[in-house]
Amino acid sequence: MRHRSLAGLAAVALLAVACTDDDAAAPTTTVALTTTQAPSTTEAVPGYSAQITRTEYGVPHIVADDWGSLGFGQGYAYEQDRGCTLIDQVIKVRGERAKWFGPGEDDANIDSDFAYRHLGLWADADEKFAGQPQHVTEMVAGYVAGFNAALATEGAHGWCAGQPWVQPITTTDLYANMNDIVLFASAGVLIDPIATAQPPEFVPATTVPTDTGPADTGPASTAPAPTQAVTVPPIDNSPPTTAALGLRPGLGSNGWAIGAEASTGGGGMLLANPHFPWEGEKRLWESHLTLTTGELNVYGVTLTGTPGVLIGFNEHVAWTHTVSAGHRMTLYELSLTPGDPTSYQYGAESKAMTSDDLSIDVLQSDGSLEPQTRTMWNSHYGPMLNLPFGWTTDKAYTMRDANIDNSDILEQFFGMNAATSMDEFIDAHRTANGIPWVNTMATSADGRAWYADTAATPNLSVEAIAGWQAQVAGGGLAATLLDNGAILLNGSDPINEWVDDPAATRPGILPFAQQPQLERADYVFNANDSHWLANPAAPLTGYSPLTGPEGVPQSARTRMNAILLTDPGVRGDDGTFALAELQAAWFSDRALHAELLRDQVVKRCDEQGVVLVLEKPFDITPACEVLRAWDGRLTTGSKGAVLWREFLYKFSGTDRMNAGDLYDVAFDPSNPVFTPNGLADGTQIVNNLAAATLALRAQGWALDISLGEVQFDGRVISEHIPVGGGTNMEGAASIVDCCSGAGTLAPKGDPGTGIDGSFFSSRGYPVTFGNSFVMTLEFTADGPHAEAVLTYGQPDDPADPNFTAQMRVYSDGSLRPILFTPDDVAAGAVGATITVTGERTS
Repeated sequence: MRHRSLAGLAAVALLAVACTDDDAAAPTTTVALTTTQAPSTTEAVPGYSAQITRTEYGVPHIVADDWGSLGFGQGYAYEQDRGCTLIDQVIKVRGERAKWFGPGEDDANIDSDFAYRHLGLWADADEKFAGQPQHVTEMVAGYVAGFNAALATEGAHGWCAGQPWVQPITTTDLYANMNDIVLFASAGVLIDPIATAQPPEFVPATTVPTDTGPADTGPASTAPAPTQAVTVPPIDNSPPTTAALGLRPGLGSNGWAIGAEASTGGGGMLLANPHFPWEGEKRLWESHLTLTTGELNVYGVTLTGTPGVLIGFNEHVAWTHTVSAGHRMTLYELSLTPGDPTSYQYGAESKAMTSDDLSIDVLQSDGSLEPQTRTMWNSHYGPMLNLPFGWTTDKAYTMRDANIDNSDILEQFFGMNAATSMDEFIDAHRTANGIPWVNTMATSADGRAWYADTAATPNLSVEAIAGWQAQVAGGGLAATLLDNGAILLNGSDPINEWVDDPAATRPGILPFAQQPQLERADYVFNANDSHWLANPAAPLTGYSPLTGPEGVPQSARTRMNAILLTDPGVRGDDGTFALAELQAAWFSDRALHAELLRDQVVKRCDEQGVVLVLEKPFDITPACEVLRAWDGRLTTGSKGAVLWREFLYKFSGTDRMNAGDLYDVAFDPSNPVFTPNGLADGTQIVNNLAAATLALRAQGWALDISLGEVQFDGRVISEHIPVGGGTNMEGAASIVDCCSGAGTLAPKGDPGTGIDGSFFSSRGYPVTFGNSFVMTLEFTADGPHAEAVLTYGQPDDPADPNFTAQMRVYSDGSLRPILFTPDDVAAGAVGATITVTGERTS
């Protein structure tokens, strides 16, 4: 069964605008919309109708009587704010970027189109998402209808306004976009290797299919298979020829869930702190969704074109997510059949790869469209990859993706949104098991705190895991790929196939019961290391290594989060957190390396005084004085933070800086939060301090320049808005960094020119990544009380005052109240409440 396409849905007329006064609520504007549709002989279906009330900073509060109307209102509001972002992503997942924007730099648009068409995200979307629960399909259809209605009546706002590619979307487009979202941490980081994978000495077919629309994936062909039987060779574990491969999504977060024992009021508490791009499609968007039937009343944020709420709360539970350290895919090395680079050995047999001849349109400089074709290749695991070590006549590389068939994500999150208890919330994970790539930290009104990594994870046999671990221990390519965030298996050995467990919701993934989980009455947390230390008092061990490592050094940010949660000086006198104390802990802008080493570095600096630079004496005592006077924080007014950052950058440039570089005492798994520690011996400490001093002077900066003078909102804005926070390198909890790496064609801020040996660029520290939606919440006797900030704001358009309004709140070290009750929403309404309506046929 295929979902009804809404390609023809477009609101064409604004019929009426009326305002009414109400003593108990803000004025209401009714926007009635007519939608074009084919004639129908079926019984008329009630139309969509939703009320949208905007409060300060443009937050929409949407109320409707049914799921479809609620989706209509959410889609309508989203288009008002970020229509450009979603339509841009639809163009991408359709494989039409080159059609509208030309080849792109180094053929980036061409490669993107071939990769997305090869993955089949658009072509397979309707079939993959067939059979969704009725309320899910209703909300998706309503979302699309509402988005198109707003687009027809208001147009697009911001960078895409008036562009010819700004067109209505369909349910197929929205499902394809969901396909892309679930692949963020797997195939989504391999778009270029998928697009450019070609066998050696292979000449692609040149026939151009006559239908070049996004549903056409071209005719399939099968390469000839040799007749001889072969033995399975071992994986090639020779030394690698590559450095960093970018096999992780580059996203991060902190999440705390606090239970009754650590909460002053006895109700659950939450800190949500995702670290996402400030530009592009991975920005979060805020809304409040209410069904008058009582089935749903949820507040929070979601990603581009995703109905419902991904991080948020209702009257009963609150939750957040962090990107999981587990694995969402496995890479495979294939031993090729001699004489045929498109067949590979598999056990005692040989398998032929399959190929698709795909065609796309490419916009030329004269405005014409020219078709291009490319033959794309698959193994039985998945798409072939053009990795730096190549597709040779002997070896080739491919992958299997744990999320490629994940159509459970919407059912998963809708279940979480509507949960009336922690048990129901957990059950949504158990029954749907559709979390794609994140950990979950959740708390409840009755003070329970729960952690789980239920992200889609490959299920390997004990034998396969043992074989892989032996390869990693031997060093070489398997070890290098693990360091880069990927598992490499011998794809010619059938033992490395994923295991189908009947308890799992999809073939080949770990079932819920085998995924890491922990419930506590004090707290659980995660900061992008594995499940191991969700609470250091109760380490989680014995899980598949594909869920993440155990007993290994933790990132400095993980350690800083753990210290903030357990430091008696952070909590109140009774040893618990009040909401203000939770907020103060996060806004403290503390950083691990400074807390452990700053005083020792100053002492070493004082003792040395002078170092040799280019065989000439160089006085480092001014640096000693700056670091001595520094408050050790990363606030906008901190003087010494810049010097400290550049000092740290002279070491490994990573966020771990283990024993031998910066630290003297090595990691101890029995004391994982406070090791490594102690300042390392040797001259590297003072030499690096001298180098940092020289770097700041070369930039024309005083050694005690305040952080806010050079660290600022780096998006496309003209004003200087200073921002506090630090980086993973410093061991900060509050993260700001550059650059976004967004997969969008939207305008981006100027990151400046890199300067060798320095963390700053020619512009200083322009920030386009990091703290995005920061929310603190406590459950009280009167219900949930929450305060938050969405740093980059709701709209796409830099000319909209709300583009920077919340950044100023964040810059001031503040949060704003979240309006959740009907009375608070009515009192905080900005402008009229509008009722948006539209026709539907099913």
